[in-house]
Amino acid sequence: MLESLSTFHVVCFSFQKAEVASREAYSLGDERQKIVIEKLISLGAENVMVLSTCNRTEFYWSDVTPKKAMAEVYAELGMGVPRQEPFEFKGTGMAAVRHLFRVGCALESQIPGDTEIAGQLKLALRRARDCGSEVALLDRVVSMVLKASKRVKGETGLSTGATSVAFSGIHFMRNELRRLKGTNVVLLGLGKLGRNTCKNLAKHASGADITVINRDESKAKVAASEHGFQARPFGELKGAVREARVLIVATGAQHFTVTKDMVSEGQKLLILDMSMPRNADPSLGKLEGVTLLDVDEISQYALNQLQERFVHMPKAEQIVNEELVEFEVWLESLKVAPLLGSVKQGLQEFRDVELDKLKTESLRGEDQIKQLSDRLIQKVTTQVATYLKTKSDCIEDDLHLFQQVFNVKDS
Repeated sequence: MLESLSTFHVVCFSFQKAEVASREAYSLGDERQKIVIEKLISLGAENVMVLSTCNRTEFYWSDVTPKKAMAEVYAELGMGVPRQEPFEFKGTGMAAVRHLFRVGCALESQIPGDTEIAGQLKLALRRARDCGSEVALLDRVVSMVLKASKRVKGETGLSTGATSVAFSGIHFMRNELRRLKGTNVVLLGLGKLGRNTCKNLAKHASGADITVINRDESKAKVAASEHGFQARPFGELKGAVREARVLIVATGAQHFTVTKDMVSEGQKLLILDMSMPRNADPSLGKLEGVTLLDVDEISQYALNQLQERFVHMPKAEQIVNEELVEFEVWLESLKVAPLLGSVKQGLQEFRDVELDKLKTESLRGEDQIKQLSDRLIQKVTTQVATYLKTKSDCIEDDLHLFQQVFNVKDS
């Protein structure tokens, strides 16, 4: 595992580097993520994970050089290696681990304190396992990241208020329309983001007439039944859009699913496109009566409402640093483990030799146990004395070390 850490890399393409129009070119759906993972595994990579959200696409792996791995990624994206690298190399080894801690604890999120990133990270790790990646290092890192994330949520106010794109979109809708009773709201898409939006609509949009539409109509019917909404077939999408006052798009398609021909002339329509890549044609925003927000604009709205949460960042940073120290302590224990294993094996061999000797003696019970213990103690002290006499470069330093190991006070 220590060897994997030394070659553990991460590259990232996020909102910090590009706007939504550029990011969507590098967004990968579930199937393409699996393809990338499997291709990197075929190159000999381990700990392969793809984290693709509405504001970032990241690749983690070990045991293969960044140049070789990214060439495979660009091939899957359908492009040659570009002259100007779009992905930002975030580091190797502990630098990569630190980046993953910060991402998983929502310190690098477009909306700091985002409550969805922990679930997205769990899903990414599960996908890596399902694709057959050896994930021993990732398993440990992600486990400790989730522990740190739980502490950040519980010990700081970083996640108070609107902490996700789904909630922020609903919050914007409420502020924009003021009165939701009888308002026709259509939700398109029931993936993870769509399901979260369903929950937020149920909690914060009471009184609205809510319709859910999904390509898999059975999922739409289940969601509608669970939350008291209506469900319509995907084939009726155009008609549903024309009847809507609000359209929330949360699909995972790699192309526009909502186009200009679906909107009636002069229709008053608020479109909240939470998808990555965008699933509502951007030209819709130019239509009279249509207000269109993409994921970046929804996130910016949330940030404007939540400036006070930044006072909690120093405490969150401190928690991340504390958990990183714990991770490093665990790494150090891995270095010691082989030595302790050898010491244990040596002591067991001493024991077996002395037990064989005792079988020829007439001692029984307590006397036999005492004799065995005394002989083992003598063996160990003889080993220490021999080392100090023949191999120690500085007896005083080594004596101090043994005093610490055996908790011996200076006489």
